[in-house]
Amino acid sequence: MSDYELLPESPLGGVEIELDGFNITEVTDKSLVMVALPRDKYSDIESSIDKSCGLKLPEMEHSTESKDSSITLWRLQKNQVLAYFTYEGHDAESHLSSQLNAPAYYTDQSDTWAMIRVSGNRSRDVLERICPIDLSPEVFSVGRVSRTIMEHIGTIIFRDGDDSYVLLTMRSFGRSMLHAIEVSADNVL
Repeated sequence: MSDYELLPESPLGGVEIELDGFNITEVTDKSLVMVALPRDKYSDIESSIDKSCGLKLPEMEHSTESKDSSITLWRLQKNQVLAYFTYEGHDAESHLSSQLNAPAYYTDQSDTWAMIRVSGNRSRDVLERICPIDLSPEVFSVGRVSRTIMEHIGTIIFRDGDDSYVLLTMRSFGRSMLHAIEVSADNVL
């Protein structure tokens, strides 16, 4: 029997970069679970998650937050939502299922994605160089979420604060996305 132990590693090694009015930080304390919403159980699911934690199912490309702000749901597809929440265990789907208490299907996506927070008063300036969607506050308000392409990399972008965005890309593209953000920052700052 071997003495090896498998240990989890974040895609970007917990990177934290501080620049003038701009920060890049890997999000390592959040889990991401896909919640499939079968059509025949949609109203039961909606009712269950509202009763359990005060969550409403969001409209397309929007998010909703639980009463205690511990769970955020993102709507990017008709019959699915992504749950973004603080949890560092190895059974995120079971944990979320017990929190929502809804008859949905749960799939842990946490290890699939590299998650990068871009924040600071120059964050929108940096992202506008690589993001083809309109990030102006009037159009992409706090709580908005969208799928897009940045530097030829499939990306989910979520605006979680006035000057803060969370970018998700497939784990294997994490370093490429980090590089694209750094190059954009060098050009803007």
